[in-house]
Formats: sequence, structure tokens, C-alpha cells
Amino acid sequence: MQKHCSIQFFWIGKLLCVTLNKIPLPMRLLIIMLCISVGCISAANTYAQNTILELNVENQTVESVLNKIEAQTEFVFFYNSKQVDVHRRVSITANKQNVFKILDELFKNTDVAYSVLDKSIILSNKQLLKTENQKKITGKVVDVNGEPIIGATIAVRGVSVGTVSDVDGNFVLYVEAGKEVWLDVSYIGYKKQEIKTDGNKPLTITLIENMAMLDEVVVVGYGVQKKVNLTGSVANVNFDNDLTSSRTITNVSSALSGTMPGLNVRQGSGIPGADGATLRLRGVGSLNAGQDPLILIDGQPGEIGQISANDIASVTVLKDAASAAIYGSRASNGVILITTKTGENTNGKIELEYSGSVGWNGATKLPELVSNTADYMDLCNQVARNSQRGELYRDDFINLWREQSKVDPIKYPNTDWWDVLLNTNMVQTHQISLRGGNNKVSSYTSVNFQNNDGLMNNTSYKVVNLRTNTDFIVNDWLKVGVNVSGMLGVNDAGNINGALEWFYSTTPGMVPRHPDGRYGTGQTGTGDKNNPLWILEALQGEKNKRRFTGKVFAALTPMKGLVINASYFRDLYNYKENIVDTDSPRWDFRLDQQITTGRQGIITNMDSNSDRYVIDLFATYNTTIAKKHNVGILVGYNQEYCKSWWFNARKAGLISLSTPVLTAASDLQSSDGGKDDYAMRSYFGRINYDYAGKYLFEANVRMDGSSRFAPGNRWGTFPSFSAAWRISEEDFWKDLKPIVDNLKIRASWGRLGNNGIGNYDWQNVYSPANTSFGDAIQQGVWTTAIANRDISWEKTDVVDLGLDVNLFGSLSLTFDYYNKLTHGILYRNPIPYVNGGLGAPMINSAKVRNRGFEFSAFYNKNFGDLGFAVSVNGAYNRNEIIDYKGDYLEINGATVWTEGQPIGKFYMREIDHIVQDKAEIDKLVSEGWTFSPSRPEPGDFLYKDLNNDKRIDDKDRVLKGQPLPLFTFGGSIAFSYKNFDLSALFSGVSGWDRYLSTGIFSLTNADTERLFLKKFQNQWSETNRNTNIPKLYASNEKNNQVSDYYLYDASFLRLKTLQLGYTLPKNLIPKVRIRAYCNLENYFTITSYPGMDPEMNGDVGYPILKTVSLGVNIKF
Repeated sequence: MQKHCSIQFFWIGKLLCVTLNKIPLPMRLLIIMLCISVGCISAANTYAQNTILELNVENQTVESVLNKIEAQTEFVFFYNSKQVDVHRRVSITANKQNVFKILDELFKNTDVAYSVLDKSIILSNKQLLKTENQKKITGKVVDVNGEPIIGATIAVRGVSVGTVSDVDGNFVLYVEAGKEVWLDVSYIGYKKQEIKTDGNKPLTITLIENMAMLDEVVVVGYGVQKKVNLTGSVANVNFDNDLTSSRTITNVSSALSGTMPGLNVRQGSGIPGADGATLRLRGVGSLNAGQDPLILIDGQPGEIGQISANDIASVTVLKDAASAAIYGSRASNGVILITTKTGENTNGKIELEYSGSVGWNGATKLPELVSNTADYMDLCNQVARNSQRGELYRDDFINLWREQSKVDPIKYPNTDWWDVLLNTNMVQTHQISLRGGNNKVSSYTSVNFQNNDGLMNNTSYKVVNLRTNTDFIVNDWLKVGVNVSGMLGVNDAGNINGALEWFYSTTPGMVPRHPDGRYGTGQTGTGDKNNPLWILEALQGEKNKRRFTGKVFAALTPMKGLVINASYFRDLYNYKENIVDTDSPRWDFRLDQQITTGRQGIITNMDSNSDRYVIDLFATYNTTIAKKHNVGILVGYNQEYCKSWWFNARKAGLISLSTPVLTAASDLQSSDGGKDDYAMRSYFGRINYDYAGKYLFEANVRMDGSSRFAPGNRWGTFPSFSAAWRISEEDFWKDLKPIVDNLKIRASWGRLGNNGIGNYDWQNVYSPANTSFGDAIQQGVWTTAIANRDISWEKTDVVDLGLDVNLFGSLSLTFDYYNKLTHGILYRNPIPYVNGGLGAPMINSAKVRNRGFEFSAFYNKNFGDLGFAVSVNGAYNRNEIIDYKGDYLEINGATVWTEGQPIGKFYMREIDHIVQDKAEIDKLVSEGWTFSPSRPEPGDFLYKDLNNDKRIDDKDRVLKGQPLPLFTFGGSIAFSYKNFDLSALFSGVSGWDRYLSTGIFSLTNADTERLFLKKFQNQWSETNRNTNIPKLYASNEKNNQVSDYYLYDASFLRLKTLQLGYTLPKNLIPKVRIRAYCNLENYFTITSYPGMDPEMNGDVGYPILKTVSLGVNIKF
């Protein structure tokens, strides 16, 4: 069957005409705007009569004539090409005639009939003659109210025969006689029907609305709600059912990247065992306090890296105050609710599942280094000449090295340090889970093991996660349960930070490690340089992480609608280090001489612990009054206490590496320890009301008391109010229900808090110090900062306006506008030194605003054996400091806090050009120009004089760039065909700049010799003037001022995952479902950023990983 346009547009036009006359003007405008957004057009009934055409066609096909009519008018033709011969050639001339006369002439003496409704024209066969081997099937497609459904698709399974229902819902099909056939009947917004018939009697087929979208529930604070009844801004990812269900998930933060608007997930690092992602929800709202969202796992505080991603059922993100205020003082940065899998009633059957994968990791992106030692020496000589120093290497020595490196790489190495430090490592994940239950008990239990060899040597990580969630239904009014989880992780002790620090100042003229295992150092003639591999592997031992969590809970239902919940949660964490610095000797392999002798080992022990308990007691009551008034009430109490304590010691002179204990070392170098604690107590409540599912209202309030503030300031109140109108539930909308399943507008206001500060910021804090009296040294303490007992909560007021739309049962759209104002922000305003050098007190003063908009769309549709799903989302956020008591406050030399700008705005000089000759500078000097820090020479940057005082200095610095992303976006697409499936997930940011100036990216280094980027070989010289890279210096700061040379666009688009899977047919192995897949993660990135990776924390670090993996899922 061929369509020039979806027949659903025809249905929309008819319904709009009928409905618009029944509703008020404001609602008409809203409906018109909505219909425009989905391509709906309402036409007047007289359009066909009044539209005049001119045609002059000679020997062309009917299809060509129809196309010409469509081109001249707004008509759209619908027809089945098996019933209407559109390839028949005709000649027709029409001079100022309406469409009726043209169609009469076009189909004269044929079996084609037409019907015109508004701007839709349906062509059909007047009389399909039944042949001897054909049978006629007739029927009508209606909804549950008996109303005809226009444009429903009726297809005969297995053959290319089908039709659509007409304006009365009727249809006619001809199929092979003597056989029963299956008819697949579908219509957008309704559940697909499968009908078996022999055609002996007319069919009446009733389609039922697909309520999947409308019945979806999401987890919210202290409960669940229907998604359509939400009045706040909430995003949800269902790991069991959504596109993520088939993805290989290495960690939770990676699984969330790109899946929902407003949540920016920045991976940060690829260190095994450390989910180093930075999560920011709707911007950054604080200068010093916590900026991370509150993470709750099954309702209890947790960390996003402590849980196996395979145990997650869903993740809900509470973005506005209406949804997050129930968590009060910890919710100003949003709330992420992670719900783990639970047992199901399987009538006593135990479902066993195995998931396993093996993958290989590599770095996503690495800047190219000078790894040829002879080229490196040439570059070092250029730097020395630029710095007015003597050349370091003679030409004959450089040439010797260039030739001998081809035959003796031990004495004349060309070391690529990326290849030395980074390997293609293997990562394995295996999980076994059991799920089952009956009408009395249900349980989910899993054991997960991961082994990551580490991209860098001596950084491997192994972890075992165990989890069991069990529910017991004691009777009709009592349910109890217990959730238990455990984690044991072991990291190698590799000195990652030390290796990266030494990486900056090493040389390619060094053998990292001889084939016999000895470590190298700088070869004779290349300087005594550091060996990053040696420092990486010098630390031996383990870092152990142990965590145990347990929760017991009960739910009591003493009467209909009332549920009383109580729970006790305990979280025990222990981190231990037992590390030995081995200090192995290093060698000069050109002379075959040991350069360093090493020393006795240094041993470090650390033991850090935390213990947290949480008590929750809350009750919910839900009732319906007079069948239409639905009321829900929640009241509750929360109490939390956490204490932590730690100890570490460091001793030198370890007798033997085989006895790595403190008592086997002789020289105590340092030891310290400490403990702290904090407590919270809270009261909270919520009321929900809706009238017939149309008008919804919700109010939340939470009162928090925290030990992190002084008595008198410990309690804060955090309310929110929200309302929504489900327009789609109004009577005047019922004719549009088949198209717009749900249309809801919502609005909310609320106040949230932030207690993410130190435990004792309101108190005087003392540090130990020594002083002398006469000839004696006396111990003492001193106050490091002025205390302020008046500090209080940072508060965030949030306004949110939203629109939710569900179309045709397959498409959901969400739009949000928000305005977040954080006030009373804590920071230390600099004070004069006349106070004796004490640090400034904390004060509540600054204000920061984040405002923006978000959108998301999700479409899911099956076309026979082909399944298709696509989602897109995006967000815009503008961050601004709107009140800051003080002048520019420099943060790290390149960024500042100042009013009217985002947090961390770049503050720098602007490059004008590279000076090409001395005469240019002489002319400027003769005109009275001065330069700071020194006068530029040919090959140096000339900075812009932006304040026009003929003096180039730091007063010419200006605000530039975007330190926080303006746009974040993501999307996914998934296909399934029979047993194959293919899915992809994308994420990215735009409008984001990064300052890239340290280490190997700097134009100046304190040493003449260091690792160089390959692009620095293109530095300016008398013979190489056409370049944007100035002269490199050893220590001269002329070209190394804070400037826009180092400011780069860090926008990117990344393919997060791409997966192809195949599921074995069920009949091959009955009762067993087997799916195999190949997965790519982070394998493709579009960016102009020249650093390692735009998502990385810092300029150089442990690389973010790209992974290719193979896996299998087996369900019994």
C-alpha cells in the first residue's frame, strides 16, 4: 500500500473541526499550537469546492497526475497500489476546474472511486471481482465505545496484502480461498490486535487504547507515582525495559550519560575501581559547598560507584523543587534515586541468569609526542637558543643517535612514553543472579565479579559485589523485608600521580625497563631525567575497600489506604592501604652502569573507617472521595548519624620487602589520625490531590536539623508547591484522545537547601604549631581562620514550568523551563592581613542563578518484525553570579568569580599576533609603548592593548569563554529485527571552553629538556614564520601569560555505546534464552579539543577508556 502522507493527519483534521467549536478561545490556541507541532492541519469543508486547478497532461501516468494535483494544492491522496492502477497512462486537460471534475475525468470508465474529506482524498476500487481462487473478507474497526477508527491498518500475515479502514471504519480484503488467515490490525495509540478468520462472516474488530505510557509509574521520594500524575520535573531510565536494557554497562554514571536532559555526566578518569564521574544537574549552584546531586540507593544515602550496574532496575532523577523538596537540605543539586532489582512472584520457579563479558580497553584520545630522540634533541637546542643558552647537543651526537637507534635501541632508544605507560588491557565482568518467589516470599540475589587489568601497569582492580533483596508477605496487613549488600575491592598500589608528574619532565632518550627487568634512567649525554615507569611500579602492595550495607524494613497496613513504613539502615565502610616504596636501582644502559643504588623500602599503612545509620519512619494514606477526589498524605521522620575515624603511619628503613609491616621498619617519618561525626534529624510531609485525574496539586515540606551549623541556626524549612492540568482528561478533548493520549501542563515553586559543607565550619579550628621560648621549642596550637557561628543553609529557590505530551501511544514529549536562584552562598571573602594572618570567616552572602530549558522525546514503534525506538534530549543552562561582595577573586590564575558572569569565568589576555621582525617592536617603543613582563622579540606573542594605555600588562586581561557547558544533549536509537538487535547511544556538550596550559601543553617549562608535543616542532623561527606557535622558552614567561592561546573549544559529540546482538531462537534450546553481543563504548568522538579528552579532569591524567567487548546473557 502506498501513502503520500500518514492517514492519521486526516483523522486529526476532522477531530479538530468538531472539537474547536466546543472549547474556549485560550484552549483553541493551545490546541492549534500543539497540532502545528505534529504536522496537523485543519481545513475548511469547502476547500475542495473552492480550489481551482489547471492541468495539461499528455500521455503521463495517473501517479504523475496525482503528484501534480498535490503540488498545486493542499490535497493528500491515499490509496492501495494493488487496488488502484496508478501506472495507467492518461491525457487530460483542465482549465480552471475544481478537483471533482478532474477526478471524474481521470477515473472515467474505471473501477476507481474517490471520496473527499477536507483535504484528504481516498481512492478505492469500486468492485473488486472475486476470482475463483479468492475469498472476500469484510469487517469494521472500532474503539471500545463503538466509534469507527479511520485509517487503521489491516494486513494479512505472511503475504503482501493489506488495506486501511475507510471513514466509517469498514474494510475489504481478498485472500486465497480455502485457507484461514491471520490479520494484524493496528492503529497508532492502540494495542495491536491479531485476528484469525476464515472470512465466512463479517468481522468487528475492537482496538483498545495502549495505556502503557499512561500507566507507567516512577519512583519518587518515599514512594511511587504514576508518571502522568507527576506535577514536578522528573526523569526516569528503566534499565529493564528501556534502550539501556541491552547495553553493556561498565558503571552507573556511564549508563546515565546522554539519557536524560539536564544531567551532565563528565567521566573524568579511567582509573580502575574509581567511578570518577562528575555529575551536574541543571548547572552549578554553589561556590564552596557541595555541587553533587544527592545519591540514594533504595532510599538510603550511597555513592554511585558502590553498586553493580547489573543490579539496577531503574534510576529516577528529581530535578525541580517540587519533586526534590521532600529531601530538603541535601537536594539543592538534585536527587538521583537508584532502585535495585527485587524478586517477583514466579509461582515458585527460580529464574537463573548469567551475564558475562570480556573486553579490551584503550585510551580514547592521546596527543602526539616527539618520540624520536634525535628530533627531541633538535627541539631542545632550539629552546636553548631561544632562551639565550648554549646548545645541549652537538650535531654529530644527534646524527649518531639518529643512525644507531636503528640498530641498538637499548643504548640509543626512541621511547614513546604513551606506548610504555599504556597497554591494551583486558576487563572481565561476570554475574550470576537468582530471582523468584511466590505469594508469600520473593527474592533477588546476585554475585558480580569484575577484573580490570588496568591501562597502566600496577593499577589493576578486582571487585566482588553481592546483593540480596528479600520480601516476606506475612499476612494481608504486614510485609517485612531485608536488603543486604557487600563489596570487596582490591586495587594495585601503582603510583599514578607520581608517574604522571614525572611524565612531564622525562625524555624519549631513556630505556624505561631493560628486557632483563632493570629500570633505566637518562642515558649519558641526555641528562639525569625521571623514569615514569619506575615511579609507577615502585609502590607495591594493595588498596582494599570493603563495604557492607544492610536494611530491614516493615510495612504495616492497619486499614484500607493507610500504610505505615519503618526501616533501619546501616552502612559500614573500611579502606586500608599497605604499601611499600621499593626504590629499585636505575641504570645507564649506554655505559652499563648503575646510577642509583636504591634504598631500604618505605612502608605506609592507612586505615580509614566510617559507620552510618539511618532510621526512617513514615506513613502514607490514600483515599478517594466521591469517586473523583483523590487524596494522598505522607508524614515522616528521619534520623541519620555518621562517624568516621582514620589512622596512617609512614616508616623508612624496612628490613625486608618480604615483611611489609610497620614493626619491620626502623625510622618513623610521620603519623596522624583523627575522627569526626555529624548528625541530622528531619520531619517531612507531602499532600497530593487530584480531581478526576484532571487537576493535580502537590505540596511538600521538610524540616532539617544539622550538626554542621551552630545552635540557633541548625534548623531549616524547605517547602514546595506544584500544580498540573491534564487537559487530555477534559470532556472536550475526548475526540482527540486517539491522537493525544496525554497533554499536561505543570508549574512548581520550591525551596531547597545545601548542607554540603565541613562538619565544623562554624567552629574555631586549631592546628598544631611549635614556637620557641628562649632555647626551648614549645608545642602549641593556632587558629587558622575566624569562626562564624551565624552561618546557615545555602538556599535554592526553583521555579519550573513544564509540558508533557503523549502522542499516538508511541511518542512522548517533555519540555521544561526552570529558574534556580541560590542565595546565602557560603564563601570566604578576603580580609586585610592586619588581623594577624587569620583566614577569612565563612559568610552567607553570594547569589548564583541557573536558568534554562530542557526537552526530551521518545518514540517506540513496531513494524511487523521490525522494532524501532529513538530518543533525543537536550538542555540549555546559563549560569551567572548575580551578587558577590568583592572585586574579582582569582581562583587559579586563569579564572575568577565576579558578578554578571558564570562561576569560574576565564580572565586573560588576548593574543594579537606573533611578532615577525624587530622593527615592529622598535616602532611601538618609539611611540611610548611598554611591555610586561618583558619586551617581545620576533617569534613572541604581541598581546592586545585592550585598555588603550599603550602599556601591555595584566590590566589588559578580559573575561572570555564559557567555563560551564551551555548545551548538553544526548540521544539513542535501537532496532530489532527478528532475533537481531542494534542500538547506539550518543552524548555531547556544546558551548564549553577549557584552559589547557600545564605540563606538556605549556609553551614554557622550568627546564630546557622535557617531553614535547609533536606540534611544537612547528614553532616560529626565521625560516618558519607561517605558524601559530611562538618560540618556546625554558623559563621566559613572555609567551606563557594567561591568554586565549590556551583557551580551546571543548565541545564534543561522543558515541557512548554501539551494540549488535543476536538472540538464539527459542525452539533451538527450549526454556533457555541466550543472547550474544558485541559492544563498543566511547569508540568515536567528534571534537576539536587538542588535549587528551574533553571529559578528563585536568590536562593530563589516567586516560578515559574506549572499550570493545564480547558478551553473552543466558536466562534459564
